[in-house]
Amino acid sequence: MAKQKKLVETGYKKYVEYDENVVKEFREKLYSIIPKEYFQETYTKRTPNVIKVATIRTTTGYLINRSTEPDEVISTTIGNKDVVVIPSRKLKSREKLTGLVLCRKFKVVHPEIEYNFIDKQEHLANPNSIVFGDSVTQSNDAIGLPSRVIYEWAYSIRDKDEITEELTHNALSEEGTMWDKEEGSQRQSLYGIQYIKPGVYFPQFITFYDITPEGFIHALISHLKTTRYGSQSNVMDANMKNEIIAIALDTFEPPVSSYLISKEFNEEVNFENVKEFVKNKLRENSSKLIENEELKGLLKLIDEYLKDEEKLRQLYLKHLNDCINYLVECKIIKKEDVIKKLLEEMGV
Repeated sequence: MAKQKKLVETGYKKYVEYDENVVKEFREKLYSIIPKEYFQETYTKRTPNVIKVATIRTTTGYLINRSTEPDEVISTTIGNKDVVVIPSRKLKSREKLTGLVLCRKFKVVHPEIEYNFIDKQEHLANPNSIVFGDSVTQSNDAIGLPSRVIYEWAYSIRDKDEITEELTHNALSEEGTMWDKEEGSQRQSLYGIQYIKPGVYFPQFITFYDITPEGFIHALISHLKTTRYGSQSNVMDANMKNEIIAIALDTFEPPVSSYLISKEFNEEVNFENVKEFVKNKLRENSSKLIENEELKGLLKLIDEYLKDEEKLRQLYLKHLNDCINYLVECKIIKKEDVIKKLLEEMGV
């Protein structure tokens, strides 16, 4: 067997064909809203600049949010109230899964990859793993990629008792009834689950470190297009709407969190009041705030590329190329034949 050719180049290389004009046009539009210095040209060394996205998550159906207790929501005490808490992993995991679906759609992830199941280090060369972080799980290689998007825990504004409801369920027999034919009596298999009601607001923040424009859009699309969260999501309605309300830019991360919003908010709880309170806190603590017309321009830009799948595909191909270059630079991928085989198996 012929020896595989080792990589000796350290500069950026075009392993994947993509339309450079589409990428250039997209980046120019994005930079007109968020300055270029807040993004990486490619994935390289870390810088202090951060992008902090403020979002309000509104429940649109019943949501099961539990951990150690099988029938109760996760909660904590803030001041004189008990609030519901959604751990960051429960939010990020759902959006990372949406991101994986997007990558499969545009064939920029190896077909063998399943969620949290990666058996070869070269399979880390995909947009989802680079943005959300990943590791090799099925071999002895201790290789992991840090996440470039940081999710915070989300805290409710209102007290737990106001926003939850316990519903009683029954465990039906095989015939679909509560009748126990062997005992000749009604089954007593009743149990209650505490749900978060529809119409509950969870202000939350997602922070980006050293992200490329294409990585940023991938994460935002994954965030905006995820609608099912919590336990039993496969039998629940779409139960959450995510709405980006502002984006803070700074040299270091602004000290604003969902916890502080919940702790300090004391107005009437409605969407506009929560939105303005969050934006005011970000204004006080960041260098620049993207809001109002600028924010509408960003959301319109995302929608434009979602409606033009071919252009969006070119952005994903560019992102894939960045991912491969990054793994080459980190010496996770060391041989050219590995890249060639990887792209053939992806169908790129």
